[in-house]
Amino acid sequence: MLKNFLDDFYDILFNYRKGLARVAEEKNIWHGLLVYIIVTLVVFLATLDITPASINGSELFPPEIYFLLPPQLLDVIWRLLPLVTILLQLVFGPLYFLLLVAVLSFVSDLFGGNARASNLGAVIGYAHLPFLIVAVGGLLGRYTPFNITAFLILAAFFWSLWLHIAGLQQVNAFSWGRSVLVYFMPLIALLVSFILFMLLVIVFITPLLMQVWEGFI
Repeated sequence: MLKNFLDDFYDILFNYRKGLARVAEEKNIWHGLLVYIIVTLVVFLATLDITPASINGSELFPPEIYFLLPPQLLDVIWRLLPLVTILLQLVFGPLYFLLLVAVLSFVSDLFGGNARASNLGAVIGYAHLPFLIVAVGGLLGRYTPFNITAFLILAAFFWSLWLHIAGLQQVNAFSWGRSVLVYFMPLIALLVSFILFMLLVIVFITPLLMQVWEGFI
């Protein structure tokens, strides 16, 4: 099992066509969800900093709160924060992942895709593997003078984004252009909806409110 995961890990990162094809064929959405959760927790634990210096210099609360709460209580809250964050990730992380898969599956169907949600969920989950390099950066920043975490986060984001689009292209037999359009279509739809709403406010609602206001004067 470990060997299979290492093979998937290597191929997804360095031979994505072979890796994504195998994941889409042999894995399902629950494998993808498991990988997503593990990657998220590993990155969080590797980048977590609860040293005394970070506790004393934290900005968890506004400065006024520090004068109202005893230092012992603040220390307990800060030390419990990682556990609370992990629990929130275990609850809301799967919800976000399943929502992402559902939206991309729906948009893929609209564009003539032939992938099943299970296959799509598998490749979407495995596409988060590049974020493991952020864990390496977190450990380097903790135990060495080198702190390249921000750079690794940026690199992992674009690497993972590339794998997401490649996964859509793989499971739906899309062209690269259509895969990019499908992936960003939810964001485009949100932006268009926001623009239309603002135009509606400016053109119709604002004059109506001005008329109502003038009626009270």
